[in-house]
Amino acid sequence: MRHVFLIGLSGSGKSTVGRLLAQRLGRPLLDVDALIEQEYGERIPAIFARHGEEYFRTLEARMLAHAVQQPDDAIIVTGGGIVVRPENRTLMTLHGVRVFLQVDPRESLLRLQAQHLREQQHGQTLEIRPLLSGTDPLANLQRMLAAREAWYQEAELTCLTQGKSAEQVAGEIIAMLEDLDHTSQEQVAPIVRHVHVGAGYDTVVEWGGLQRLAFYLKQLQLPPRVFIITDSNIHDLYIPSLQSQLTAAGFEPLVYTVPAGEGSKSQQQLSAIYDWLLEQHAERREALVALGGGVVGDLVGYAAATYLRGVPLIQIPTSLLAQVDSAIGGKTGINHPRGKNLIGAFYHPRLVLADPATLLSLPERSRTEGWAEIVKYGIILDAELFALLEAHASTLRDFSRSPVALLCQIIARCIDLKVMIIEEDEREQGRRAILNYGHTFGHALENVSGYGEWLHGEAVSLGMVVAARLAHESGLFGEQDMRRQNQLLAALGLPTTYQGSVHARDILAAMQLDKKVVGKRVRWIMPRRIGEVTITPLPDELVERIVTAFMGEK
Repeated sequence: MRHVFLIGLSGSGKSTVGRLLAQRLGRPLLDVDALIEQEYGERIPAIFARHGEEYFRTLEARMLAHAVQQPDDAIIVTGGGIVVRPENRTLMTLHGVRVFLQVDPRESLLRLQAQHLREQQHGQTLEIRPLLSGTDPLANLQRMLAAREAWYQEAELTCLTQGKSAEQVAGEIIAMLEDLDHTSQEQVAPIVRHVHVGAGYDTVVEWGGLQRLAFYLKQLQLPPRVFIITDSNIHDLYIPSLQSQLTAAGFEPLVYTVPAGEGSKSQQQLSAIYDWLLEQHAERREALVALGGGVVGDLVGYAAATYLRGVPLIQIPTSLLAQVDSAIGGKTGINHPRGKNLIGAFYHPRLVLADPATLLSLPERSRTEGWAEIVKYGIILDAELFALLEAHASTLRDFSRSPVALLCQIIARCIDLKVMIIEEDEREQGRRAILNYGHTFGHALENVSGYGEWLHGEAVSLGMVVAARLAHESGLFGEQDMRRQNQLLAALGLPTTYQGSVHARDILAAMQLDKKVVGKRVRWIMPRRIGEVTITPLPDELVERIVTAFMGEK
């Protein structure tokens, strides 16, 4: 890994994007202008006014040379004119990767004016570089861009920022950095697990595996047309490079994008996918590729199961939750207004390709929720996995140094655990139900609160807290093990206490629609000890008392 230098016009968002990149990648953040002001005790406009631009450029070059000596790989935010001096361009080339944040001068000016207004409202005075002042700042910006654009274009990476939020820009940059650096990452061999269900298929865990999708598709001997369905958060991160990769390998990728979020697991979006496939005259041997998190995987999986009574399905999960759980095992489906995942089918893919590098581009909350399903595996099946998570919780939570081998090992172990269960009980007639530990309360909470308020993993985390308390009150689960579970959930950044407006009575009613209800009684997954669970009904009075107390009601 190397320093990442953000370059571009004033108003391109370098400072804001730099902060987001530093947070998500766990890297130090260095702002060259801020370092100059700190070192010399004056604001940039004052330095310009008192000493002139040439003096400032000398300070800037000196500070950049100091910044690149930072021992840890940093996100380095530069001023718009850093590229003017050739020694600066050489330094950045030698010590890292330049990312050009490309913006139209009109958009740049609008952003600067909006910033000026915000600071005025907070009683601050916006300090604009002298070159941006005067009667026609837009003309100044346009002249600057014309003079510097050739140097900006030398950057290894270019990110268009027009009309995008800082979060979107940061996500795209992370994805581009993964693409650029995946060959130099810690080398971990792909971990392959064959699933002996139906015709059988492989699950592959490979860091950087998304860059080898064409290779895997060729192994399956699929027709050249592939129908990639993704969501609005994922599209800009991966589709452009995937289209280039697949086209170069002789495939013809066609792309459909659904809105991001749980709301897309609906009959409306399913029908829209059918319409698109029919418009494209998609044929029975041509594959659907589900590129995204659990929502995309479930939705596209159900479309593949039902379009022309079944077409090939490729699952490419890009969230931690999907990589360890929802993409494995053949469960597909959509939500019904009265319950989660009530409409669906068992339909196995031809391939599951899990690339843990894609997790680096996730917002922290979206990545964190996935740990709930991993803790679940430790509780229900694997005490050693649980202990491994306890030992590395801080590293795994903040992703400060992407733990490549450890992350691949954990994801592959979770896949192996789930595959062992589904090979024994494909259609959840028996033991497979243990995979729903924490989901009885979790699914009810998601439904009653309106899909989207709680992420699935967050709701499952709360559901595990409730289930552990029920098991403890029933005399099944020791207090020390219950405390260990809840402490690990919290250490990984997951919620363990409920804060919200949902009423216990609504949760209790929603749980009656749970798929594990038999004879109108909920079968609960109850832990006996870490690594072992049982399935049992519970007295209604106990469930009502524990759920009501957990919801903060009397």
